[in-house]
Amino acid sequence: MKKKSLALAILLLLVLLAISRIETTVSYKVIDEELGEVEMILAKPIFARFYNKVTFTKDGRSKTKTFDGKYKLNIYKVDLGRVNDENKFDIAFGVYSIAPWHRTPSKRVFLYKVVDLDLKPKFRCSRLINPMYDFILFDIDGDGFDEVVSIEKYKGVYSIGIYKQYDMLIERIATRKIDFRPTKLSKDKKLYIEGINIMKEINFSKEGIDLK
Repeated sequence: MKKKSLALAILLLLVLLAISRIETTVSYKVIDEELGEVEMILAKPIFARFYNKVTFTKDGRSKTKTFDGKYKLNIYKVDLGRVNDENKFDIAFGVYSIAPWHRTPSKRVFLYKVVDLDLKPKFRCSRLINPMYDFILFDIDGDGFDEVVSIEKYKGVYSIGIYKQYDMLIERIATRKIDFRPTKLSKDKKLYIEGINIMKEINFSKEGIDLK
Protein backbone atom coordinates (compact mmCIF):
# COMPACT_ATOMS: atom_id res chain seq x y z
CA MET A 1 0.00 0.00 0.00
CA LYS A 2 2.83 2.37 0.93
CA LYS A 3 4.63 1.61 -2.35
CA LYS A 4 1.45 2.30 -4.30
CA SER A 5 0.93 5.62 -2.50
CA LEU A 6 4.56 6.60 -3.11
CA ALA A 7 4.25 5.72 -6.80
CA LEU A 8 1.09 7.83 -7.10
CA ALA A 9 2.76 10.72 -5.31
CA ILE A 10 5.75 10.56 -7.68
CA LEU A 11 3.44 10.35 -10.70
CA LEU A 12 1.47 13.38 -9.47
CA LEU A 13 4.70 15.31 -8.94
CA LEU A 14 5.87 14.51 -12.46
CA VAL A 15 2.52 15.59 -13.88
CA LEU A 16 2.68 18.89 -11.96
CA LEU A 17 6.24 19.48 -13.15
CA ALA A 18 5.19 18.82 -16.73
CA ILE A 19 2.22 21.19 -16.44
CA SER A 20 4.41 23.90 -14.88
CA ARG A 21 6.53 23.92 -18.05
CA ILE A 22 3.51 24.65 -20.24
CA GLU A 23 3.45 28.26 -21.42
CA THR A 24 0.50 30.51 -22.13
CA THR A 25 0.98 33.18 -24.78
CA VAL A 26 -0.60 36.35 -26.16
CA SER A 27 0.36 37.96 -29.48
CA TYR A 28 0.23 41.44 -30.98
CA LYS A 29 1.04 43.05 -34.32
CA VAL A 30 3.66 45.77 -33.76
CA ILE A 31 5.90 47.95 -35.94
CA ASP A 32 9.63 47.27 -36.20
CA GLU A 33 11.61 50.44 -36.99
CA GLU A 34 13.46 48.59 -39.77
CA LEU A 35 11.24 45.68 -40.81
CA GLY A 36 7.73 47.10 -40.65
CA GLU A 37 4.95 44.97 -39.17
CA VAL A 38 6.12 42.03 -37.06
CA GLU A 39 4.49 39.71 -34.53
CA MET A 40 5.20 40.11 -30.82
CA ILE A 41 4.50 37.09 -28.59
CA LEU A 42 4.52 37.27 -24.80
CA ALA A 43 4.87 33.99 -22.92
CA LYS A 44 4.67 32.91 -19.29
CA PRO A 45 4.46 29.62 -17.38
CA ILE A 46 0.85 28.52 -17.03
CA PHE A 47 0.67 29.23 -13.30
CA ALA A 48 2.64 32.50 -13.39
CA ARG A 49 1.03 35.92 -12.90
CA PHE A 50 3.37 37.86 -15.16
CA TYR A 51 4.95 37.63 -18.62
CA ASN A 52 8.75 37.75 -18.74
CA LYS A 53 9.53 36.32 -22.21
CA VAL A 54 9.05 38.39 -25.37
CA THR A 55 9.56 37.05 -28.90
CA PHE A 56 9.47 38.93 -32.19
CA THR A 57 9.02 37.07 -35.47
CA LYS A 58 8.86 37.86 -39.18
CA ASP A 59 9.37 35.78 -42.33
CA GLY A 60 10.85 32.81 -40.46
CA ARG A 61 13.20 34.95 -38.34
CA SER A 62 12.73 35.33 -34.61
CA LYS A 63 14.43 36.81 -31.56
CA THR A 64 13.51 36.13 -27.95
CA LYS A 65 14.30 38.24 -24.90
CA THR A 66 13.80 36.72 -21.46
CA PHE A 67 13.71 38.97 -18.42
CA ASP A 68 14.87 37.02 -15.37
CA GLY A 69 16.85 37.45 -12.18
CA LYS A 70 17.30 41.09 -11.21
CA TYR A 71 16.09 42.11 -14.68
CA LYS A 72 12.58 40.68 -14.32
CA LEU A 73 9.93 42.96 -15.78
CA ASN A 74 6.78 41.15 -14.62
CA ILE A 75 4.60 42.41 -17.47
CA TYR A 76 0.90 42.49 -16.58
CA LYS A 77 -0.44 44.81 -19.31
CA VAL A 78 0.42 45.83 -22.89
CA ASP A 79 -0.71 48.86 -24.86
CA LEU A 80 0.43 50.06 -28.27
CA GLY A 81 0.73 53.52 -29.81
CA ARG A 82 3.10 56.40 -30.49
CA VAL A 83 3.83 58.95 -27.77
CA ASN A 84 6.11 61.30 -29.77
CA ASP A 85 8.08 61.59 -33.02
CA GLU A 86 11.29 60.01 -31.70
CA ASN A 87 10.41 56.74 -33.45
CA LYS A 88 7.60 55.16 -35.49
CA PHE A 89 5.86 53.01 -32.87
CA ASP A 90 5.86 52.48 -29.10
CA ILE A 91 5.11 49.46 -26.96
CA ALA A 92 3.95 50.32 -23.44
CA PHE A 93 4.39 47.58 -20.85
CA GLY A 94 2.64 47.81 -17.53
CA VAL A 95 5.17 46.17 -15.23
CA TYR A 96 5.44 45.31 -11.56
CA SER A 97 9.13 45.88 -11.13
CA ILE A 98 11.97 47.97 -9.81
CA ALA A 99 13.27 50.85 -11.93
CA PRO A 100 16.79 52.24 -12.45
CA TRP A 101 16.14 55.13 -10.05
CA HIS A 102 13.55 53.56 -7.75
CA ARG A 103 14.41 50.15 -6.33
CA THR A 104 11.08 49.32 -4.67
CA PRO A 105 8.82 47.00 -6.75
CA SER A 106 5.82 49.00 -7.96
CA LYS A 107 3.44 49.28 -10.89
CA ARG A 108 5.14 51.30 -13.64
CA VAL A 109 4.95 52.18 -17.34
CA PHE A 110 7.97 51.17 -19.46
CA LEU A 111 8.13 52.27 -23.10
CA TYR A 112 10.00 50.26 -25.75
CA LYS A 113 10.58 50.27 -29.49
CA VAL A 114 11.49 47.36 -31.79
CA VAL A 115 14.56 47.48 -34.05
CA ASP A 116 15.48 44.47 -36.22
CA LEU A 117 13.39 42.12 -34.03
CA ASP A 118 15.09 43.39 -30.89
CA LEU A 119 13.33 45.10 -27.99
CA LYS A 120 14.99 48.44 -27.20
CA PRO A 121 14.16 50.50 -24.10
CA LYS A 122 12.91 54.00 -24.83
CA PHE A 123 11.73 55.28 -21.47
CA ARG A 124 11.42 53.39 -18.19
CA CYS A 125 9.33 55.50 -15.84
CA SER A 126 10.58 55.32 -12.25
CA ARG A 127 7.21 56.54 -11.02
CA LEU A 128 4.35 58.86 -11.83
CA ILE A 129 3.38 61.71 -9.50
CA ASN A 130 1.32 59.27 -7.41
CA PRO A 131 1.32 55.45 -7.23
CA MET A 132 -0.21 54.02 -10.40
CA TYR A 133 -3.31 51.82 -10.41
CA ASP A 134 -3.90 51.51 -14.18
CA PHE A 135 -2.79 53.22 -17.40
CA ILE A 136 -3.60 53.46 -21.10
CA LEU A 137 -2.19 55.20 -24.19
CA PHE A 138 -4.59 57.64 -25.85
CA ASP A 139 -4.33 60.82 -27.91
CA ILE A 140 -6.55 62.83 -25.62
CA ASP A 141 -5.51 66.30 -26.82
CA GLY A 142 -5.69 65.58 -30.57
CA ASP A 143 -2.05 66.41 -31.36
CA GLY A 144 -1.46 63.14 -33.22
CA PHE A 145 0.54 61.52 -30.41
CA ASP A 146 -0.60 59.42 -27.48
CA GLU A 147 -0.52 60.60 -23.90
CA VAL A 148 -0.06 58.25 -20.97
CA VAL A 149 -3.36 58.44 -19.08
CA SER A 150 -3.29 56.91 -15.62
CA ILE A 151 -5.45 56.09 -12.66
CA GLU A 152 -3.48 56.90 -9.52
CA LYS A 153 -4.10 56.38 -5.83
CA TYR A 154 -2.57 58.32 -2.96
CA LYS A 155 -3.67 58.20 0.67
CA GLY A 156 -6.90 56.49 -0.34
CA VAL A 157 -7.83 59.09 -2.97
CA TYR A 158 -8.08 58.13 -6.66
CA SER A 159 -7.24 60.54 -9.47
CA ILE A 160 -6.68 60.70 -13.22
CA GLY A 161 -3.30 61.87 -14.50
CA ILE A 162 -2.40 62.84 -18.08
CA TYR A 163 1.27 62.72 -19.04
CA LYS A 164 3.38 63.60 -22.07
CA GLN A 165 6.68 61.76 -22.62
CA TYR A 166 9.59 63.43 -24.43
CA ASP A 167 13.37 63.89 -24.15
CA MET A 168 13.74 61.23 -21.44
CA LEU A 169 11.15 63.04 -19.31
CA ILE A 170 7.52 62.46 -18.47
CA GLU A 171 5.45 65.53 -17.59
CA ARG A 172 2.00 65.62 -16.05
CA ILE A 173 -0.15 68.15 -17.92
CA ALA A 174 -3.43 67.61 -16.06
CA THR A 175 -4.95 65.80 -13.10
CA ARG A 176 -8.37 65.39 -11.54
CA LYS A 177 -9.65 63.61 -8.44
CA ILE A 178 -12.28 60.88 -8.89
CA ASP A 179 -15.30 60.66 -6.59
CA PHE A 180 -15.86 56.93 -7.15
CA ARG A 181 -13.70 53.82 -6.97
CA PRO A 182 -12.36 53.11 -10.50
CA THR A 183 -11.55 49.66 -11.83
CA LYS A 184 -9.86 50.34 -15.19
CA LEU A 185 -9.38 52.58 -18.20
CA SER A 186 -10.75 51.52 -21.59
CA LYS A 187 -10.84 53.00 -25.08
CA ASP A 188 -12.64 52.71 -28.36
CA LYS A 189 -12.79 55.91 -30.36
CA LYS A 190 -13.13 57.66 -27.00
CA LEU A 191 -11.50 57.19 -23.62
CA TYR A 192 -13.42 55.91 -20.61
CA ILE A 193 -12.88 55.31 -16.93
CA GLU A 194 -14.86 52.44 -15.45
CA GLY A 195 -15.99 51.57 -11.96
CA ILE A 196 -18.55 49.21 -10.50
CA ASN A 197 -21.82 49.92 -12.35
CA ILE A 198 -20.40 53.18 -13.73
CA MET A 199 -18.58 54.31 -16.86
CA LYS A 200 -17.59 57.89 -17.67
CA GLU A 201 -16.03 59.42 -20.76
CA ILE A 202 -12.77 61.32 -20.17
CA ASN A 203 -12.30 64.59 -22.06
CA PHE A 204 -9.43 67.05 -21.94
CA SER A 205 -9.31 70.77 -22.77
CA LYS A 206 -7.54 73.94 -21.66
CA GLU A 207 -9.90 73.99 -18.69
CA GLY A 208 -8.67 70.56 -17.58
CA ILE A 209 -10.18 67.07 -17.37
CA ASP A 210 -13.92 66.61 -17.71
CA LEU A 211 -15.91 63.44 -16.91
CA LYS A 212 -19.33 62.84 -18.41
